[in-house]
Amino acid sequence: MKIIITESQYKRILREEEQENPLKKKLKDMGIERASKLVGGISNVIDILYDGNILSFSEDTTTPLAYMSLDRLNLYLHKALVNELGLKDIVWAGRNEKELGKFGYGSKNGMRYAFNATLAPTTLHNQNYYKVVGTSGDSGFGYSFITKKNTLGVRYRQQIFQQIIDKYNLSKYMGVKTFY
Repeated sequence: MKIIITESQYKRILREEEQENPLKKKLKDMGIERASKLVGGISNVIDILYDGNILSFSEDTTTPLAYMSLDRLNLYLHKALVNELGLKDIVWAGRNEKELGKFGYGSKNGMRYAFNATLAPTTLHNQNYYKVVGTSGDSGFGYSFITKKNTLGVRYRQQIFQQIIDKYNLSKYMGVKTFY
């Protein structure tokens, strides 16, 4: 038997739950950033407020977990999603990055090149994100030491991004919201 509830009944149930758990209400009222600092990180906020459901967190706060920039040159992953993926830490040249792995790019019938992809921490819209960066010999993107001449363009980046999305099953996290 299927039970159907109205929107007003649903809102009443949510209000009752908030009254039963004052900690959840206080954390929601103080905002994600302050709550995150108070309870030891965004993952703990998601565990407390959303019972560990990262998609509910994304929908409720309208925070995209994974998104592509409008110019299609950058792919960003929210820190909470990166934590859930459990990626290996890499520390080099004073940077704390996460390892994504090796991917390929190139023309359909021509030469294929290997690409080492990592995630570099960044802050966007007062939230912690990671940006996909990487190298392929003297080419790549996201690092200051890569010359403009050796920076990969949209087509090759899109090939790499699609492989990352497929490997980590990120399509369910790809929000329709994009930031400039």
